[in-house]
Amino acid sequence: MLILSDVAKRFYDPGRGPVAAVDGIDLTLDAGVVALVGANGAGKSTLLRLIATLMKPDHGRITVAGIDAVAEPAAVRRTLGYLSTTTRLWPRLTVAEVLQLAGGFHGLTGDLLAERTAAVAETFGLAPILGQRVSGLSTGQAQRLGLARTLIADPDLIILDEPTTGLDVVAARAFIDSVRTIIRPGRLVLFATHIVAEVSALADRLVVLAHGQVVADGAPAAVAGDLDLAEAIHRLLSEPA
Repeated sequence: MLILSDVAKRFYDPGRGPVAAVDGIDLTLDAGVVALVGANGAGKSTLLRLIATLMKPDHGRITVAGIDAVAEPAAVRRTLGYLSTTTRLWPRLTVAEVLQLAGGFHGLTGDLLAERTAAVAETFGLAPILGQRVSGLSTGQAQRLGLARTLIADPDLIILDEPTTGLDVVAARAFIDSVRTIIRPGRLVLFATHIVAEVSALADRLVVLAHGQVVADGAPAAVAGDLDLAEAIHRLLSEPA
């Protein structure tokens, strides 16, 4: 479903010069739930933005469902849903209007758009507030709306970039419960997090990034080995570049 071949992305830092945010990553990801873990600056968000075609790699190839993400970014965007802490939800629109706008972007119209809007609203507890403006939503409601927006076209690839950032404990747990509802055969859910409990609760595969490179990849239990998962991740991230 998702293939990354020698993918690299560099940025220029005035103090350090060129910095490799993503440095020659090779990954093949099939259906399932994959957690992407790393320290701040490890390259998690950059990698997810590259996959979502929000930026172009300097080198390498990204293929989503057989589509070249660099050559055909618009086609790739129609196959996925992407949610980050900076995803725009248009505060003046109502919940229903946000979902309808997102569905229209994916080519949904008429009865199908109405059906999908109703379905995701019901799934994520938004049905009672469809007429409410986004500006009046709580942080938890807004994040659930963001997740519903990514699911409006029922894509096979869902990308979540640290989706519980800024949520309190109760809202974060409710959001994780919502993520569980979107897991289905044939779908890849790829999420970045720094919270080990989220990895344990959701992921069947763990990819650990450090210094823009993959330093561990496998089932969480396999990555942990004889260690506690949090300790294993800490040791991996503490190793020098």
